[in-house]
Amino acid sequence: MPIENIAHWIYDKGHDDNIVLYSKVSIYRNIDGIRFYNYMDKFDTEKVNSILNPSIKDLNLNLISLKFIESRPLNIKILRENLILPEKRNILNSTLYMNNSGNISILINSDDHLEVQSIARGLELESCFNNAYSIENSLDKKVNFSYDKKFGFLTSSTEKLGVAMNMTVSMAIPTIMWKTPDNMDFFINKYSKLGFDLYIEDSRVPILNITNRIMLGISETDLLKQMIEIVSSISERERKLRERLKRLSKYTIEDKIFRSMGILSNCRYLKYKELLKYSLWLRVGLYYNLIENIDLNKLYYIIFITKKNHIKDIFRKNKNIVDIDEVRASIVRDIINN
Repeated sequence: MPIENIAHWIYDKGHDDNIVLYSKVSIYRNIDGIRFYNYMDKFDTEKVNSILNPSIKDLNLNLISLKFIESRPLNIKILRENLILPEKRNILNSTLYMNNSGNISILINSDDHLEVQSIARGLELESCFNNAYSIENSLDKKVNFSYDKKFGFLTSSTEKLGVAMNMTVSMAIPTIMWKTPDNMDFFINKYSKLGFDLYIEDSRVPILNITNRIMLGISETDLLKQMIEIVSSISERERKLRERLKRLSKYTIEDKIFRSMGILSNCRYLKYKELLKYSLWLRVGLYYNLIENIDLNKLYYIIFITKKNHIKDIFRKNKNIVDIDEVRASIVRDIINN
């Protein structure tokens, strides 16, 4: 199967997508009577395939299938960078089903027998939730999933017992991290008590990731409602701060925006984390209607096409490519200036 360099889901506009980068819902299921991943042998793997493969094909979703054992390593890395294939999964005997846009994917014979994922640009948790559960409900009519009346759905990890569902949202919060970073400590402490993890992987890149840790003792719909409330409250904080800075620190924030534009449009050497940092300030520039000849589609495209393995895929036939950061800078200059 040919792998698209860029996942098409990034072009489908979502709610509040200047601040909310993407929403993702993942559902984990295991077949009753078959051992979990850590104890499976080849017969268990074949049994999972024999049950799930025909059931998935019967969904009639026009999904493309990919067996990882037959795939180029670079293709697998691109799927991860496109957020279609989750990170840190055991995939030696796995098969991935995905639609053309990449917003729907089904992984079988990985850490769990079945993982259904739906992803979308912006705050689209509800639509991702509905897409994922529509598939799960259809499969549930044909497949007997492991379920315990006390604990809920049983999985290979005790951390996923219960609803066995992860929701993840990634947010751009440059003004919060610039002017009121203490707010994040407040949000992290407040929502951690409710069973949600909030984290920023690198303090230099103001991207906040939110995911649910709680899965026991709560319903799927209540979990969805709480997650949307959390994301909305942080998004509202970022919006209000942007408006306040526009009134009180107009030239200071405009300088950050246009300085970011100047660096990206003229750089000769660019680390990926630098690109992320400056592109988030361009989002603020779009919010203020200060930037012309660039839009959110272009910014989404830039942050995906300049990932390490995307660049390797584009230039894999060019033996003269010696430095990824130089190539990244060249790509970004061309996109922004043209």
